[in-house]
Parts: sequence; C-alpha cells; structure tokens
Amino acid sequence: MSTGANRLDIDFTIHWQTSWHVGSGFASAGVNRLIKRWPGTRLPYVPGSQLKGVLREACERIASAFGLAVVNPHAVDRDTQEALVRSFVPLKESDLVIDRLFGSRYCGDCLFVDNAVPVDPPLHYTIPATRTRTAVDRVTGTVLERRLFSSELADRFLQLRSAIHCRHPAGVLTQHEGGFPYEYMLLVGGLLSIDALGGDKSAGLGRCRIVIDQVRWQGREISLAECLSGLKDEWAEWLQLIRQENKG
Repeated sequence: MSTGANRLDIDFTIHWQTSWHVGSGFASAGVNRLIKRWPGTRLPYVPGSQLKGVLREACERIASAFGLAVVNPHAVDRDTQEALVRSFVPLKESDLVIDRLFGSRYCGDCLFVDNAVPVDPPLHYTIPATRTRTAVDRVTGTVLERRLFSSELADRFLQLRSAIHCRHPAGVLTQHEGGFPYEYMLLVGGLLSIDALGGDKSAGLGRCRIVIDQVRWQGREISLAECLSGLKDEWAEWLQLIRQENKG
C-alpha cells in the first residue's frame, strides 16, 4: 500500500481522425443538433465530465478483462444497488480498483478531468460541415418518412487539450515496489485506449487518438515507460494478491 498521499497530473491532447460531434442539447431553425461551444465563442470543446465518463468506462473494460470486480456506480437494478451498499466502505478497505482510482460515494471524487479546449484556436472559427441523414423514430426504431435529421460537425484538424488531476490520500493505492501505483498504471492504459468520443461513433464520427504530453507524479515528471513498467511482469500476480494486506 502507499505510505503517503499521491498526486498525479496528466496533460494530454486529443488528435481527431474524423469529424466529431459533442452535442449541446440544443437545436436551431435549420439544424437539429448543435455542437457544444465554449461560452462566448464558436469554438467546440469536450466537457471534462464527458471525458471522465468515457475514461472510467475504458478503465472498467481493462479491469474486467483482468478479472477484477467492477460495480456500476449507478443503481440501475436491485443487484447493482446491493453491490453498491456492500462496496460503501473507506477506499483503503475497498476491493474495487475503479473506486480506489476514481473515488466513491463514501469518500467523494479523487480524480478530476479538465474540459478539453482547442489548442491554438483560430481567431475566426466556422463550423465546417453539417451531416444530414434520415430521421428515426426513437420508440419504434424505424425510419420516419419524409423526415431528415441534421447535426453540426466539428473539424478533425482542431486539436483539443485537457488534463487529469488525481489526489489520493495515504493508504489507498497499491504501489509497485514502493513506487508508481498500479491504479495509476490502469488509468494511463485506459486513457491511451480511448479511440472515439462524442456522438454517432457507430457511424464513424469522433475517431481520435490520445497523445499524452506530460505525466507528473508527486510533482516529478516521469516517462510513459515508467508509468507502465509494473504491468509487464507483476500484473497477474497482483491480481491474485490484491488487497490481501487489508484483510490480514
């Protein structure tokens, strides 16, 4: 276990490979879905809350692939509600790697994500395209006759920059040889695994590549190789022995 508080900051850039759409929930007279714009500008951006949700899902997929328990943070059914009650414990006693990383209802958030805003934005930005397709009835899932549905698309050449900030109290994280925590390794892996953001991903929109620009752990810059070094040999062993020090 970690012997002191842990601080991690990750600066990263979103490089789009296709046009993308992050909706504002609003429409205009000519467009059904407007993209989300930074207040006072026409520049599109991705809210930090949405990035955090996608990041959590990515980390959950990796954790599940390695056989770790994952509990939905929302009480969608009775089984999930019971699991949430069982996992309502201090983080240093939790068997849930995702809770230890992101925080829980018991202790609050431990991980925060900034809004992703344009890098070197142009002085005058114009939404480059609008995609129009056949409208679909949400109830029946069938095509609405003689109805079209249009969405604004943001430019794939507009790179966005964001950052992740982790603040974990002492005794919560599991450290590799007294160094970089395994939970943070999972976070870095989850971030790099994100390959799409926004709406209509199944239709090819929002394809992207995440580039990590800088990682600072305990105020010291470290390399990606250092971040992921513990996953090479000890990951399987850690899965078997995880949290035993809290149960002995």
